[in-house]
Amino acid sequence: MGSPSLSIISGIGPGNTGTGLLIGGLMREAVGRSPSPGFLYGTTYAPLRGLARRVDRLRVRLVFPLRARLEARRLDREVILMHPQTLGFRLFRDIVEARPHTWLYVLDAYVFCRRSYNCLPREAEPCLRCLGNDGADADAQGCHDDFKAGPLQSYIRESVGRGRLSLIAQCDTHAQLLRRHFGAAATIRIVPINLPELDVAQGAPAPRPRPMAVFHGTQAPAKGLRHVIGLAAIMPEWDFLVPCGEDDFKWHFPDLAPPPANVLFRAMSWATGLEAAVRTADVVLCPSSWSAPVEGAVLKSLAHNGAVVLWPHDTAFAREIPAAARIDLQPEDLARTAAEMTLLISDPARAAYLRSEAAAAVRAYAERNANMLPALLAAVQAD
Repeated sequence: MGSPSLSIISGIGPGNTGTGLLIGGLMREAVGRSPSPGFLYGTTYAPLRGLARRVDRLRVRLVFPLRARLEARRLDREVILMHPQTLGFRLFRDIVEARPHTWLYVLDAYVFCRRSYNCLPREAEPCLRCLGNDGADADAQGCHDDFKAGPLQSYIRESVGRGRLSLIAQCDTHAQLLRRHFGAAATIRIVPINLPELDVAQGAPAPRPRPMAVFHGTQAPAKGLRHVIGLAAIMPEWDFLVPCGEDDFKWHFPDLAPPPANVLFRAMSWATGLEAAVRTADVVLCPSSWSAPVEGAVLKSLAHNGAVVLWPHDTAFAREIPAAARIDLQPEDLARTAAEMTLLISDPARAAYLRSEAAAAVRAYAERNANMLPALLAAVQAD
């Protein structure tokens, strides 16, 4: 087997997180490939106990950083870094400075937003205050860095500016956002994520006395739970299932009044009930304000249900979903969104058409992006 021409170094390893699923998928793509790319990764979030857990912590603290620094010095291959905030500033800097050129696959908004999700807790709009500048406004807004990664954001911007670091975006909208932050001279390529569980297998709404809308997202403010609560307040004839505990909701949204009685809080994951809820919902809600990565919840909801409310704002991946395949959230006029949802369940032909368009959109995405690893290699080796 030939020597690898690509090394992928990630702060997060294979697992059930978004980044973990991505790394795991790339590793599966690499099986049997010659030359096979190299993979180095830190935290796995694996459910380890006892000695296995202690050994893994030792690997993450000592072995992984050592191997990553050694790999960076091998100039016969391209290096792609992922999730820099869990790599940490020192390791990220050491890798970049050890090489004439390095790539960063941008997974989230951390490159310009200290909070990573670019949404302030008491706001529903995407926050772009730190886009294209030095991020000084983050202090004024009281933004904190949960990853404690030090001056990583300023270092990334400076490294892109001097040509030592190039970027890989996840979609056209994401690339446009990165261009606004890093400037016209930045090298930015696009390689969309190949997500698992995208086989179209749309369920049918379950028979129930009241229509059910399912929120497919976390309680993080950027995922749009404020809009879900707003819709529930004006749609008392519907039930709204939120897959988190009510205490989690209250912790994230202390400024909101108690939600209406038709909001049903049920702590669950995709594997412990959410998949079935999405499949059998009358409508699925994914009104994210996050800018602008590809969101697995959006694609999985389109694949497994097809009647999905999205917010296609200027910096959202949702705007790349064909208009015929989505229900648009109207944040300034939730009554219009409510009317669209109600019309959908009263018109089976309309619902069938929407679901067929959603299925076509997901199939097209999956076919275009089925081979992410060769696409990454082609992107970093392009002239």
